[in-house]
Amino acid sequence: MPSKKHPPTAPDPTQGLVDAGLQHAILMRAIPVLRHDVAGPLSVMRMGTMLLKRRLAKGDMTPEQAVERVEQIEEQLGEIAHHIRRLRLWDLQINDRHTVRALVAEAVELARPALMVRGTEMEPLPPQVPGWNEEMQVPHTLLYVVLGAIYHLAEHTSPLPAHIHIEPAGMLGVRVRASGTSTATALLADNPAQAGPMAQPPAMDMAALLQLAKPLSVEVQAAGSEITVTLPKA
Repeated sequence: MPSKKHPPTAPDPTQGLVDAGLQHAILMRAIPVLRHDVAGPLSVMRMGTMLLKRRLAKGDMTPEQAVERVEQIEEQLGEIAHHIRRLRLWDLQINDRHTVRALVAEAVELARPALMVRGTEMEPLPPQVPGWNEEMQVPHTLLYVVLGAIYHLAEHTSPLPAHIHIEPAGMLGVRVRASGTSTATALLADNPAQAGPMAQPPAMDMAALLQLAKPLSVEVQAAGSEITVTLPKA
């Protein structure tokens, strides 16, 4: 007697909400940096426009000086446009692909300011990092998981680490390591409000990190104060 075929299991809408919530938790940790990167040049551009308008109204600016001012404003406008384009990395529906080094460098720049508030240092990623293929393009969603690994080590390690370091783990892998003890550990334990923006959301524990990686088909392995994130082979 032939066995009955069971209909395919319908996607669990609750699980989809959990996944979206975890992705949102990563974005909320990074958004203050993105907002600052847009607001900074915008303030400079507004000030430059105001000064240009005043001097033009007074007639005490030569055409050459006016052109120079406009070029400065254009530079600030270009910087704002660049940072706005960075927001595309948070859209999981796009098919953008980048080098591993480019995505890891973005993760470091987004994580560094908040970690510094907590007394944890991260060095900027060098322009050339031996180990990653500089031509191979990988899905932009790697950014979510690398940031999740950084935040996990920065938030869930006790005591808080003094340093977080990132290095290649093969052409498709990223190793994140925490070391040392932050000098801010005792202060934050006595006064959690001093922890800054990263203290607001719940800590990124390992269960959350594994769930974050699951729908993105990214492997995560943890060993002590070290996490390795590996993309599947194409």
